[in-house]
Amino acid sequence: MFFMRGLFVFVRKKWEFFCSEETWSGPPKESLTRWTVLLLGGWFLFWSLLPIAILRNDYIDILENIVWGSHFQFGYDKNPYVGAWIGYASWFLTGDTWISYGLSQVFVTGGFIAVYLTARKMLPPLQSLLSVVMLWGISPYCIKAAELCDDVMELGFWPWTVFFFYQALRSDRKILYWILTGVFAGLSFMVKYYGAVLLVSMFSVLLFTKEGRASFKTAGPYLAFLAAFLISLPNFLWLYCNNFVAFDYAIARASLGESSNLSWWNHISNPWRLVVRSAGVVAVPLGFFFLCFFQRSRELPPEDGFNRRFIGILCWGPFAATLLFSLLTGGFVIYAWVIPCFLWTGVFTFLFYRPRITKTSVRVFLSLMIGMALVYGVIYLFRSTLYQGYRKNKCDYENYPGRRISDHVTEEWRKRTGRPLKFVVGERKESCNTAVYSADRPEAYFSANPSYSQWIDEKELRRHGGVILFSRLWRGIVPDPPEHTNLNSLKPRWLDRLQKDGFNLSPMYLKEFPRAVPAWFTVLAGEPKKEFIAYCFILPGK
Repeated sequence: MFFMRGLFVFVRKKWEFFCSEETWSGPPKESLTRWTVLLLGGWFLFWSLLPIAILRNDYIDILENIVWGSHFQFGYDKNPYVGAWIGYASWFLTGDTWISYGLSQVFVTGGFIAVYLTARKMLPPLQSLLSVVMLWGISPYCIKAAELCDDVMELGFWPWTVFFFYQALRSDRKILYWILTGVFAGLSFMVKYYGAVLLVSMFSVLLFTKEGRASFKTAGPYLAFLAAFLISLPNFLWLYCNNFVAFDYAIARASLGESSNLSWWNHISNPWRLVVRSAGVVAVPLGFFFLCFFQRSRELPPEDGFNRRFIGILCWGPFAATLLFSLLTGGFVIYAWVIPCFLWTGVFTFLFYRPRITKTSVRVFLSLMIGMALVYGVIYLFRSTLYQGYRKNKCDYENYPGRRISDHVTEEWRKRTGRPLKFVVGERKESCNTAVYSADRPEAYFSANPSYSQWIDEKELRRHGGVILFSRLWRGIVPDPPEHTNLNSLKPRWLDRLQKDGFNLSPMYLKEFPRAVPAWFTVLAGEPKKEFIAYCFILPGK
C-alpha cells in the first residue's frame, strides 16, 4: 500500500510538471540542423546495413527488376519501365545486389527530406522535423522499405512531386517548379501505375483551391502535363503494342478477372479490410503523438487556408481514391499499394492539431519513435532469420536458396552439355534467381509465356536448350520422392505445353537445399529448414 501511494504521488508530480512546463520553440537553428542530419543519417545507415548483414538471398522484386531492366523496353508485363531501369542500373554499375539496400534508403530518406522541406513551408522548424520522425513509427517505412521495389521508389518520387507542386503554386519561380512537377509526376507514374491516385489528388488541389484555379490562366500546369505525358508516352505505345499485358496483371491482382467470383459483399469487405489494416499501421505513431502532445497550443495559427487544404487533400486523397476504387468495383487492394499514402500523416497531424510543444514532450516523443524504429529492426532481424529460416512452413523469397540452386543447375548443365547455360524457364522466383545468380547469366523465360518475357525467341530456346526449375512439386514429378517431400501442387500447364510442342526434355531431378540464412546465424541456431527443388533440362537441338 505504501509503495502504491508513493508511486501515485510520483506520477502525479510528474504529470503536473509535464502540464505546467513552458512551451518550447526548439533549439537554435544550427543545433536543429545538426539533429536533422544526425537523425536522417542514422536512419539511412541503420536500414541500409541491417539487410546486408542478415540476408543471404535477395527479394524477388530486386531480382525481377534486374531481369526486366537487362532488356531495354519501355514497359514490362507487370510494371512501367522506370523502376526496372533503376534496379538494373544499380546492379550493372556495381556487379552485385548489395547496393540495392543502400539505394532503397536513398529513396526513403530522400522522401523524408522532401516531406521536411514541404513541412517547413507550413510549420515551425522543430515541428517539421518531428512530423518526419513520426513516420518512423509506420512499420512499412522500416521493414518493407528495406526492399528496392516500386512501392519503395514511390516513397522517394511522391514527396518530391508534392514539394515541387507546392512550390509551383506558391513560389516566384513558377515555370521551373511546374516543369519539375511534371517530370516527377511522370516518373511517379512510370514507377508504378498506382501513381495515378496521386495525380488525381493533385488535380483536385487545382480545382478546389483559389491558387490552383488561378494557375490554369498560366502556362505552368500545361507544361507540367506535357512533361509528364512525354515521360509516359513511350510506355503507352508499348502497352498498345503488347495487348495491355500490365493491365491484365493489375486486374488479376485486384481479383477482378473473369474467373473471379465477385459478390456484393466484396464491395464492403475489401474496403473494410483496407481501412482496418491501414488504421492499425498509423495507430502506432498517432498513439505516440497524442501520448506526448495531448495538449493543444493556445496560440492562434496563422491564417493560411491553402496549406490546410493542400495537405488535407494530398494526405488523404490518394487513400480515398483507392478506397473508392475498391468500393465501386469490389476489387481487392494489395496493402503494399497504399504504402506511399501515409507520407503526409505527420505534417497533417501537426498542422491540424497544433500541439503544445515542450522540451520534455519532444524528448519523450523522439525516444519513443527511435525506440520503435529499433524494435522494428529487431523484429526484422528475427523474422528474416529465425522465423522464416527455421520455423515458417513456406519459404519466403529472401530465404530461398537461390544462389546454391543456381550454382548447382549451372554446374550440372555444363557437365551434361559442355556449354554455357543460355535459358532458364520457371515461375518468377526460380527463373529470376537463376538468371541473376548463375555465372552464365541465362535469359529468364517466365512461365514459358511470351507475353511475360517478350525478349524470348523459342527457336533459340530449342537450339541452345536450358533448364526448367520448380519449387511447387506435384505427385508423379519423380518416381520415388522422399517421404517428407511436400507434393501439394498441380503440374503447371505451361510444362505440358512445352512437351506438346516437341521440346526435348530430360528426366526430372529432385534435390534438397537449406534455406538461405547468414552463416553467423547458423553457428548459433544450427542448420535451417530445407527446400526441395525439382529441375529438368531442355536438351539442345541440332
